[in-house]
Amino acid sequence: MKNAELIHYLWMAVAVLLEVAANVFVKASDGWRHRVAGAIGIVCILASFTALAQAVKGIELSIAYALWGGTGLMLTGAAGWAFIKQKLGRHACLGMAMIVAGIALLKLN
Repeated sequence: MKNAELIHYLWMAVAVLLEVAANVFVKASDGWRHRVAGAIGIVCILASFTALAQAVKGIELSIAYALWGGTGLMLTGAAGWAFIKQKLGRHACLGMAMIVAGIALLKLN
């Protein structure tokens, strides 16, 4: 991550937010009964991969993928809890805490 600059982390943040939006829209599509929401989800995930491609220009691929996937998973869980009223049990919360610990360990590398 020696070549990483602020712009690469900004692209990573955009990629994560778009991934979360994609997941929320796909859920909102209700099994593709609401096609507009599903189509927006597809556009969001394509845009997320585009932003991720920009991020990996300065962030090592393994680190970038872990940040994107782990942070996206945590934020999607939080969005499900906040907006869709999905319950997060003890195991889910423990898993998210482990993801945070894993991302912190990667950042120390």
